[in-house]
Amino acid sequence: MSREFIREEYLKLEIVFQPVLPAREIAIAWLSELAFEVFEPTDTGLIAHTPLRSFKRSELDEVKAKLAEVAESMEWSESTVETENWNAQWEANYEPVLIEDMAQIRAPFHPVLNVGLDVIIKPDMSFGTGHHETTWMMVKTLLMLDVNGSRVLDMGCGTGVLAISSALLGAADVLAIDIEEGATRNTLDNAILNNINSIVIDCGTSDLLKSTHVTANDIILANINRNVLLSDMSIYDSVLKAGGNLVFSGFFTGDVKQMTESITAIGLHVISVMERDGWACILCGKPIE
Repeated sequence: MSREFIREEYLKLEIVFQPVLPAREIAIAWLSELAFEVFEPTDTGLIAHTPLRSFKRSELDEVKAKLAEVAESMEWSESTVETENWNAQWEANYEPVLIEDMAQIRAPFHPVLNVGLDVIIKPDMSFGTGHHETTWMMVKTLLMLDVNGSRVLDMGCGTGVLAISSALLGAADVLAIDIEEGATRNTLDNAILNNINSIVIDCGTSDLLKSTHVTANDIILANINRNVLLSDMSIYDSVLKAGGNLVFSGFFTGDVKQMTESITAIGLHVISVMERDGWACILCGKPIE
């Protein structure tokens, strides 16, 4: 599915942090909630862009104040620029993602490597590509599970990396849900690229699990953010089979304690915790009654 390129004015935000991590990753997480569409990590911090038409000064000032408390020092500058074809530029420098020697997430123009699971994702900066640490950990955790013949739910599917990976690993049924219509279209496009036609894709919130999709799942994958995960955790549990697995990511290592407390409070047990560059991933299990 091609997208027409339309020029418009953008707010360009340049931030320098000391130290860079975890401030840069926190900034990406917070700014992504303010309609910022393009993120360019740098050695010293971050460059981010958002359309001026969706820019809200009060919201950005609030994030700026919070970020100033995250790092020891922060330099912040803003300018107005005319948009470029971000995806076209980015694709030129796009590199495949390797999950150790077990899997590869690549663009259609990358060569196939003999690394096990091979997932094709068309680069799209709006919904991610698998480069983020949380996706890397989610895929690695998924590879540790017995996916073959299982029923899998991918909440917050984005480009469909996890849903497609599950299907390629032999899942009998895969359901992918996202609140963004663009993400569900992107997931469909990428499923076609991988010759997968068995994924059910729906647009909406976790409310769908109370009405439209109430079938119990063997594996639930939720790579979203801490607040959404904490709010919807019990809903996910309600559609998880006894003996099933629930994998959470999209939060920082500092959030692990709060996450694990909430996980145990609803009756799940923590099997493992993985950390990568300030981000975390938790694998949970549901006891067999």
